Amino acid sequence: MDRNWELAAPWADAKVAVPTRFVVGDGDLTYHYPGIQDYIHKGGFKADVPLLEDDVVIPGAGHFIQQEKADEVTEHIYDFISKF
Repeated sequence: MDRNWELAAPWADAKVAVPTRFVVGDGDLTYHYPGIQDYIHKGGFKADVPLLEDDVVIPGAGHFIQQEKADEVTEHIYDFISKF
């Protein structure tokens, strides 16, 4: 694991510089890690992903939202890419 962090170090301060929409299920365990919701919804995520259009939390979905809420996820993807 330490080697993975070492290999990723050159990108530690990299920004995601493409238009982005973030979609997560409200039951995803990672969404409930300490501090994550503040990071996502209170500006930290936007600072790292400057072209973040939106963050979407899908109720009743867990980690595998594309399987659990396929129609909703498809709508969000279609809505996002249809702008380009």
